[in-house]
Amino acid sequence: MLQSVRRFEFSDQAERLLKRALIVPLLFLLAAIGVSVSAANTGSESTYDKFLPRAEAGDPLIQHFLGYMFFYGEGVELDYDAAHAWFHLAAEEGDFRAQRNLGVFHSRAIPRIPEKFYDPEEANVWFSVAAANPENPEHTPLAIKAYNTFLASKAGKSKLATGERHSGKSIYQGFCAGCHGFDGLASIPYVPSFAHGDRLDKSDSALAASILDGKGKMPAQGTALSSRAAAKTVAYIRKAFGRNPIEATSVSAQTASADAEQLAAGEEAYLNFCGGCHGFNGIAWYVNSPSFALRERMDKTDEELKNSIKNGFGVMPAWEHMLRPAHIDALVQYIRTLAPRYDKGIIDELRRPEQYLRFRP
Repeated sequence: MLQSVRRFEFSDQAERLLKRALIVPLLFLLAAIGVSVSAANTGSESTYDKFLPRAEAGDPLIQHFLGYMFFYGEGVELDYDAAHAWFHLAAEEGDFRAQRNLGVFHSRAIPRIPEKFYDPEEANVWFSVAAANPENPEHTPLAIKAYNTFLASKAGKSKLATGERHSGKSIYQGFCAGCHGFDGLASIPYVPSFAHGDRLDKSDSALAASILDGKGKMPAQGTALSSRAAAKTVAYIRKAFGRNPIEATSVSAQTASADAEQLAAGEEAYLNFCGGCHGFNGIAWYVNSPSFALRERMDKTDEELKNSIKNGFGVMPAWEHMLRPAHIDALVQYIRTLAPRYDKGIIDELRRPEQYLRFRP
């Protein structure tokens, strides 16, 4: 399926490696509480060292993981070329996260991505590939048809026979949700969020015209969708998001809002006591520290995780005398959010390590 997509060469990644581990994990805590330190142990293997052989052997999960590390400068120096190259290798091997991240890269949905990567057609290809990927929990059968239509030659393109076989909802999920969100909350900056009422003041004919003819950076879908399909899509958007934009937010968003205070407390504790070893985005700085973004140790129960925090685990110190039980409860809840945020990809700006690190190698 990916034969028509340009392949990027990958080179010189070893030069970008942050060769040795940083300082001992305890330095971050000691700095936070004002204890002076006279020496640091810098001899241990880094997380990048640990995973690089698997990435070079062709493991797409780990290739994507290294791309993520380079994109955020987590455990390595920030390097957009390296991030893009690793994402590309993982995407071509079928990792839906990397495919979606390439779409973000080439759409420059995050302004700090260098302009040289901007390529709307390439972005559209990778967003379509990700939406059609059966490993993607949000994929739809219609997205596969949309992708195949996109790749077809101009002479061979034909409109999808939507008719009664596809509902407005399925068309929306196949063609629109990748940018506008499955719950109507846009995943890309400057894209309308229908759940907030964006663009819903326009007429049905104006919205249908935007779908068929494109608008701004939004691609035209007229080669794949009929006028009837566009009308059904508009009707679904009105029904799903137009009646009460506030109530159109997802259940997950409502739950997150209800738990916002506890998550904020957990995040603060994580940044102060955990991020120096486990990474500010769940990507561990040290080879013996679990990477929560990869769900390492996430198979443990909440009680097991709380016990590890309170009593220590291996070289990890005990925090029982530093953190109250309520803080530990909040910390575990926050740690559980790191893997889903990682799965969502680079569309959200996450923690930049330089904002928190008090020591450098």
